[in-house]
Amino acid sequence: MKVAMRRMGKMHEGLCRVPLVGEWLARGVSHVVAVFPFLGSMGRSGSVEETLAMMRSSGEKFGFPFEFSEIDGDEFTLELPNCPYGFTSPHQQKPCDTAMDMDRFMLRLCGARLTVQETIPQGASRCKMVIRQARKP
Repeated sequence: MKVAMRRMGKMHEGLCRVPLVGEWLARGVSHVVAVFPFLGSMGRSGSVEETLAMMRSSGEKFGFPFEFSEIDGDEFTLELPNCPYGFTSPHQQKPCDTAMDMDRFMLRLCGARLTVQETIPQGASRCKMVIRQARKP
């Protein structure tokens, strides 16, 4: 899976270089890829606890070094010591953002919202995101 994620990162870099439409193509790919888990067993989570359990499970399944905070109200923090997509430098900020659209969209389908707070391409030592569970209507 790590190789696949690095390839996804390279694809986002390449697409983002396409004049005028590259960024939108990269975001479109992210949205399409985000739907695949829902064709299988993944579905909308009913609580922040379920979302955290789902994130822990996927991290273990795919070997991502996710580090989670405790749940605080309807949110928790997710940190990664390195980028699964392989992004490390400032010129990769746009591909990083378009690749993260996959995660944002996937979590939106689960009933949560992902907000990226810090990224390695921005100069942070690790990637940091907040995941907030949507309130039930």
